[in-house]
Amino acid sequence: MTDPTAADRQPPKAGGLRARLGERLRTEVDSGLLPAVRDEQLNMVLGHTRLGTIVATVFAVYLAVELRGVALPAWMIDVWLVAKLVVVGARIGLSLRYDRLGRPGGETWRNTTDAWLLADGAVWGAAGGLLMASAIPLASLVGAVMACVSCVATFGLQHSKRSTAAYVVPILGLTALGLFLRGDEFGSFGGPGVLMLLGLLLATAAASERRLVDGLLLRLRAEALTAEKDDALKLAMRESSAKTQFLGNISHELRTPLHGILGVARLLHLEARDAGVARRVELIESSGSHLLRLINDLLDVARLDAGRFSIRSERFDLAGLTRTLGDVYAVRAGDKGLGFSAQLHFDGPCWVQGDPARVRQVLHNLLGNAVKFTQRGSVSLTASRDATTGVVSVEVQDTGPGIAPADLAGVFDAFRQSGAHEGRSLEGTGLGLFIARDIAQAMGGDLSLRSAVGVGTLASFTARLPDAVDIGCADADSPGAEPAGSGVRVLIAEDDDVNAVIATAYLEHLGVQAERVRDGAQAVRHALRDLNRPDLVLMDCRMATMDGLSATREIRVQEHALGLPRLPVIALTATSSEVSREQCHEAGMDDFLGKPYTQEELSRVLHRWAPQHAPLAAA
Repeated sequence: MTDPTAADRQPPKAGGLRARLGERLRTEVDSGLLPAVRDEQLNMVLGHTRLGTIVATVFAVYLAVELRGVALPAWMIDVWLVAKLVVVGARIGLSLRYDRLGRPGGETWRNTTDAWLLADGAVWGAAGGLLMASAIPLASLVGAVMACVSCVATFGLQHSKRSTAAYVVPILGLTALGLFLRGDEFGSFGGPGVLMLLGLLLATAAASERRLVDGLLLRLRAEALTAEKDDALKLAMRESSAKTQFLGNISHELRTPLHGILGVARLLHLEARDAGVARRVELIESSGSHLLRLINDLLDVARLDAGRFSIRSERFDLAGLTRTLGDVYAVRAGDKGLGFSAQLHFDGPCWVQGDPARVRQVLHNLLGNAVKFTQRGSVSLTASRDATTGVVSVEVQDTGPGIAPADLAGVFDAFRQSGAHEGRSLEGTGLGLFIARDIAQAMGGDLSLRSAVGVGTLASFTARLPDAVDIGCADADSPGAEPAGSGVRVLIAEDDDVNAVIATAYLEHLGVQAERVRDGAQAVRHALRDLNRPDLVLMDCRMATMDGLSATREIRVQEHALGLPRLPVIALTATSSEVSREQCHEAGMDDFLGKPYTQEELSRVLHRWAPQHAPLAAA
């Protein structure tokens, strides 16, 4: 028996076939799919081999026993039966070896399979041709047997027209030849009938193969497209993951020195006595804050692309937040000679549940744009909240240059700036409104603009902020809350000298006792000491020897083992992603303070977590 291997695979000559298939399927057929189609046909043919061949062989043995010594000499029947069994054994062995090798496919396997089908058909055909010389009753019976064998075989082999032909042509061809050689009326009538049956079987096999090939091509093409889509998705996910990791790393590397720049500038501003020096320091602060906003915008866009943009939920005073922002931009508008008005329709504090940082980000963007682009006139802020629905409505109106209709349609596109085509020098990345609208929609609201050139722009921001949970409790950020006191002891775990100086100075301005260690191992020892144990730890997440996360885990383990009260640990990190927050929370940290942070933000954290002593100094 021939021992074909996959290494014998030869490329088929399929140029014309591919064109015909493409025309029939009305789509372009990849030439690489045709060998796969032929391999699938071969699998189906060989899959039929074992059962079909065994059934046919049992019938052949029965036929040989019945005809032995009746129409032909016994030795001829015995030789025929041996030949039949040898061919059948070869076919079954070929099928088993094909499965054992993992169905390698290829032209060599296909040719070998069809060759053994041809041999098997020739054995059947030899019996049919020889027995057609018998008496008409026996010849009719044998002819019917050959027709049945051919029909049943066609049913099993119709996946391949060539394989069907290899088997049934010798059977019916030799049978027809035997009929013609009779030279009588029976042979003249039966021979053409057998040939017509042969033609019908070949036509049936051709039609079946055509339908099968079309279906296989469509299936393989769909599988190829699915595989390409999966590969593209995996590649995109890998690239997105790499981009996210890169942005996280670059965020930390940018925020850390920026925290030093802004922190030192703010300290100089607090200590400046000369108005000119104070003004120059303000310029440093302004430039640093602008750079920080650009970094934050780029990180927000990356989070949006990665589907990791999230909205936090905490209790805050919406009235206080909008009032503070209104005061800030009233000063900025006044510095430009602009009028500023604020109509805040709140009856006292308005405690809601939502993300104050994101609300503040949207309002900063709208008010900042209004003040920046307005050269003459005024800016107005209007804010209200429907107590029934919880919908917050904020409008910012300016008398700036306005936005042309052509620009208004794309004003919310990323990296798009209205007026850029007119040659105006514009600051920023064009990401502010793009991010602000996504924030609004994530909060169940929206952001829209109406504008007229030469008249001004009206920005409308809505968000759904429900009533705060447990309104009756005192809030750590509220002006009426009892603050932490000057007797508070804070441990600073920070390996960067500049960052440590800033944190220490902020705490000293707040009247808090500060102590600094340089790594996590020292932080663990100081946090667990018996004498003068700190009231709160500011823990940098990235430090040598032992990082902040590991140090916090060790503190929690030791607290549990020693029966010590839980010490508030606040994460200090320049990586502000949600993943970082989750890691800090899982490590046992209580709060999160992203670098660069201000003295006011540090003061709010102390209000929330430090024990109640004498009042803090004003932030």
